[in-house]
Amino acid sequence: MHWSAYEVFSVLSGIVLIGLALVPSMKAKDRAWSALGGIAFAGYGFYVAGQDSGTWTFPVVIFVIPFAAVLYLLVAKFGKGSTGDGDR
Repeated sequence: MHWSAYEVFSVLSGIVLIGLALVPSMKAKDRAWSALGGIAFAGYGFYVAGQDSGTWTFPVVIFVIPFAAVLYLLVAKFGKGSTGDGDR
């Protein structure tokens, strides 16, 4: 298997999306799309890593998903405590 940054980030993005699908505060539709996207990204990363030849393309979003997911989880965890009423 050949692992470059593209395959690693594709699998990492898939794992993160599957992890997001387990967050109970998300709507069922969003959880389903996260799970399907995670399976697709991870599967594609493993598939391409197993190829010996060919040219493969990856969406740029595979590099953004892990960081965006961490930001989403941080905002979901710590952002709900803020009421927006100012300092009281």
